Amino acid sequence: MSIGFLTQYYRGLGHSQRIKFIAEKTAETHDVVVMDQLFDPPIEHKVPHIAFLRDYKVSNFDNIFQFIQSDSIINLRIKQFIETIEKYKVKILVCEGFPFCRQQFAHEYFRYLEECRKRNIKIIISVRDFPWDEPHSGQLTDWVVYTQNIVCKYFADYILVHGDEKLLPLISDRTKHAHSKQIIKDIKHLLKYTGYVCDETQPKHSRKNNNIYISTGLNKDEAVTIFKHVAALASEYPDYKFIMPFANRYKSLGNRKNKNIYLVEYIPELRSKLADCAAYITYGGYNATVEILKGEIPSIIIPRQDGKKLEQFVRAFTFEPYDFHKVLTVQEVGSIKEVLDEVLAGYKPKSFEDQFNLNGTTNTAKFLGTMYDKLNT
Repeated sequence: MSIGFLTQYYRGLGHSQRIKFIAEKTAETHDVVVMDQLFDPPIEHKVPHIAFLRDYKVSNFDNIFQFIQSDSIINLRIKQFIETIEKYKVKILVCEGFPFCRQQFAHEYFRYLEECRKRNIKIIISVRDFPWDEPHSGQLTDWVVYTQNIVCKYFADYILVHGDEKLLPLISDRTKHAHSKQIIKDIKHLLKYTGYVCDETQPKHSRKNNNIYISTGLNKDEAVTIFKHVAALASEYPDYKFIMPFANRYKSLGNRKNKNIYLVEYIPELRSKLADCAAYITYGGYNATVEILKGEIPSIIIPRQDGKKLEQFVRAFTFEPYDFHKVLTVQEVGSIKEVLDEVLAGYKPKSFEDQFNLNGTTNTAKFLGTMYDKLNT
């Protein structure tokens, strides 16, 4: 019998990365199977069992949504999911993100959860510290609210919130829209705050080189804006290397003549490299923020603000008063040189590891292990 983890690699590594930390920690004491959907993430899950819910290969992320959401492909993934939970005798399913994100895949996720309920599999919803985005208008808002209500009321046994309630509770004055407040009120008894999930072995920062890493994931428009502003500065810092993962995907950046700009596809084990770097410029995603906090890395966070997404903006400015990173909005990125000079001049982030709960990986693994043991007594 095992504990199953359902995650999805789609336009960003954050979701898969959190599950990797939790699943590997859980696997130290219990049998684990990770079920990964859609695409092959460039990370390795070091767990006893892993099942990829697909049998197709796709390398281009653009214009493929219609393909991966075709009835035949969805039915294939459902079939593979059923085979996996039965093969490994899954007793607990950890469902990452949904229904607080991935609503575009809701019809498929409902089928996963229904198959679990048929087999009396306990369902745990795993969410980041601030899962809300500004609701869309009209019919789509109704669908998002309906999805969250149905899953939380009728499927979820627990909702694990990977954050610190004292710092950023799910419901607060930052939760601006009424539908999220009502949902939280109705499901408060299901919530368990675990603390922030991270690589608990991540080393502390100690500068040993002049590398500056600029990481903005796969959000094209804002990423190009940030990359262009940083690239324009590179010639003023000839002794530094500006290393930009994923930037080679953006043809609009062109072939930069600066010899100290390096456009790369992906940097394996970026966390270990950040321990030695001169500076880190990044979006304000969950994983990046926690890595900065855990490693005390001199950083500039530029929270993603495209569309009506609030998550990174709220997180960045919630943490800003604690002075463990610098914050610029996308609109302020034109003045990044002043902030970068401050960081390179010896800015030392404050340590708040004893103040914030950064034990989410261990706490979540313990919670799942205890729940599993009770089911088998």
